[in-house]
Amino acid sequence: MQVQSSRNERVGLQSLALLLFGLVLAGCAPDLNPFVSRGAYADGIAAGWQKLGFRTDRFDLAGYARIGNPADPSLAVFIEGDGVSYITRTEISPDPTPEHPVALQMAVKHPASNVLYLARPCQYTGGYKGRGCEPAYWTSARFAPEAVGAMDMAINQFMAARGLRSVILYGYSGGGTMAALLAARRQDVAGFVTVAGVLDHRAWTSHFGDSPLRYSLNPADSMAALRAIPQRHFVGQRDTIVPPTLTQAYARRAGLNDGAVSVVPRADHTCCWADLWPDLARQPLAVPPGS
Repeated sequence: MQVQSSRNERVGLQSLALLLFGLVLAGCAPDLNPFVSRGAYADGIAAGWQKLGFRTDRFDLAGYARIGNPADPSLAVFIEGDGVSYITRTEISPDPTPEHPVALQMAVKHPASNVLYLARPCQYTGGYKGRGCEPAYWTSARFAPEAVGAMDMAINQFMAARGLRSVILYGYSGGGTMAALLAARRQDVAGFVTVAGVLDHRAWTSHFGDSPLRYSLNPADSMAALRAIPQRHFVGQRDTIVPPTLTQAYARRAGLNDGAVSVVPRADHTCCWADLWPDLARQPLAVPPGS
């Protein structure tokens, strides 16, 4: 599907172009690749891990991996959040690469032997200059079928190359949405976990009066498939970006067993998931209803 940018997306790009043009006239043009330092920061977090690139049908994806036990057929996959989607409420970022990759910080503290971290489409690959990238893919189409398909293909490539057979998906923020969408389509998922994740983005945008993510798939449309998978959803009691009430409402509608949602008192949307993760990672997944 070729996505057409919304009016806000077009306005955001026009504002960016005017800003760059003004800086050139003033003799202080910025580095055209201003997020190199974000890549270096991620490299530092994942020091000692294998740095990876995946070529999929639509996008090039970036990632890191640690294979601590090649004989173990299981894999933990961590999926990054939305990153820097907007500079202001209405001005779209030219590059969604996160300033603080929370999912990566969690991944390096995860106790499993085999761990793969995946950035989202257009993160760490050049933003709007990346192959297949346009601003809709970090705004209204952030969960478009082709974005989900690219993440799915990257996981398949990695698992096939190493003979891995089962996966548990972990997603932070919008990465939680992506983890749920991947869990609904794959046959090898032993469980999935979201952290400050959005499980029903229609309810989420409606709650805040925001424009719907009109080109995006919604996990809430796959409740029946997801209900049958072991899962756990961590939400911060202080989170005003993804309020706990939205996750709890999804769990009630989906008929999940008690304990599927854990409200974490010390956490908001970003703080302090990486610090808390060694303890949270030990919590068991909730079994599917009727099990």
